[in-house]
Amino acid sequence: FLYLTPRFQSESDEAYSVSLRKPESVQTIRIVRHGQEAALQRIAGIWHLVQPYSARADTALVEKILHVLSANSRQRFPLKDPEGFSLDHPGIELYFDNDHFVFGGLAPVTNEQYLAINDHIYLVSPRYAIWIPASPLDLVSAKLLADNEIPVQFELDGVVIRQQNGQWDAVSENSGSLTHTLLESWANLWRFNQATELATDLRDHSDIQTVITIILQDGRQIRIDVFKSNSGAVFLRSGEQVGYYFSDSVSRRLLSPYAVKAD
Repeated sequence: FLYLTPRFQSESDEAYSVSLRKPESVQTIRIVRHGQEAALQRIAGIWHLVQPYSARADTALVEKILHVLSANSRQRFPLKDPEGFSLDHPGIELYFDNDHFVFGGLAPVTNEQYLAINDHIYLVSPRYAIWIPASPLDLVSAKLLADNEIPVQFELDGVVIRQQNGQWDAVSENSGSLTHTLLESWANLWRFNQATELATDLRDHSDIQTVITIILQDGRQIRIDVFKSNSGAVFLRSGEQVGYYFSDSVSRRLLSPYAVKAD
């Protein structure tokens, strides 16, 4: 107990900041957990998973991971005995740009976790390690469109659905039955629906059911290929390597505003 319990640097309630780095300054994150490695990169202000596959990251989750930079500790002492704090074979390692964070074991009595940064060890809440996903796939956003990707036009199966003067309209032979309100609800399905599952092995999805082109408010264009799957469909954004699986009922509505009207 005396060996593992660190001594206070000071008898005061002084708190040490574990890092002077600001979360908004971080451009790359690398996570090593139980032999699995994931790399994230901030691209045009948006976090993307770049290893082991390419996909948009869950922004809220990445921000949680970055919270460790704002952690404080009432104890700090030199890193001299990594083995004594379970830091020699860590379960979790974080790299924020060039800064290396290593999570060790739990301290007796306080139940805080040892965190080694550069040449010092700190005691922090174990929640910072809990927020780090166990699998790289857990870092991927489950939404087809990011929050800042606001669509203004969809083109699928020869139908063009666009927003003009704040209202959604459809350009097709039978578009008269589609109201502005219904089309707005349909567009929101694309913005806010979350995939039931994420797929990285797309070898069984070789037949493209349809191709969707989405034009965003900022002028960017997104192509999405849709593959038939058992009891549903997989949506794959161009340039990404993770597919979004939706059940048959949800994919049917995403692929046709007429299905939303029927429901």
